[in-house]
Amino acid sequence: MLKKLFINWENVFYKCVNSTFDYLKEFPKDWTGKNSELKKENISMKIEKFLFTDKLYIKPPGTKPDELVADILEQFCNMDPRFRSNQQKAYNQQKQVEQYMGQLLEFYLLKNSFHLGWIQSGDCIRGTDMIKQNADRSWFKLQIKNSNNTTNSSSAGFIKGKAVTWFRRFSQKGTYNWNNFPDEIVRKNLSEDKFKEFLVEHYSNYTIKK
Repeated sequence: MLKKLFINWENVFYKCVNSTFDYLKEFPKDWTGKNSELKKENISMKIEKFLFTDKLYIKPPGTKPDELVADILEQFCNMDPRFRSNQQKAYNQQKQVEQYMGQLLEFYLLKNSFHLGWIQSGDCIRGTDMIKQNADRSWFKLQIKNSNNTTNSSSAGFIKGKAVTWFRRFSQKGTYNWNNFPDEIVRKNLSEDKFKEFLVEHYSNYTIKK
């Protein structure tokens, strides 16, 4: 994925690794590698796994749908049985896109913020997705969520007072939160329409089976 986002993707990758290593040398307790030593090589492997993934596309269903679920929906939720097959396929594809949305959001943000000092830490720093070193050498830590109802209990305790959490959309209102992205300069280049364009461009690189 990284190679599709940046012409100078090698520089981006090494910057992500080096900055993450610098942060973790200062705060080693935040290292997520439970069974691995805090070394640059291990950080590099974790970030590489995140940045170079090429699996964020819509695949044909790998399992057969539970027909009993469709029976119940048709009986109690007015689902039209004539379109059962299409509805099952659409549901499967919807789940896939929803599953990938968070990671694609992080790629979109990296694309629009790397030149301003932000890097992706690739699940190396507990409760944190992206970091930026400030002029005074302190660190700005950011956790990214697709929706305001996706913050889980395991990360919430760590976030409080330590990392800023930003989410893309308000789940109950159906509105968006781009205007509250915590970096004012980056915020100017972000919008729902631009994120949609990013997603369309991403999925246009793959043949999606109908």
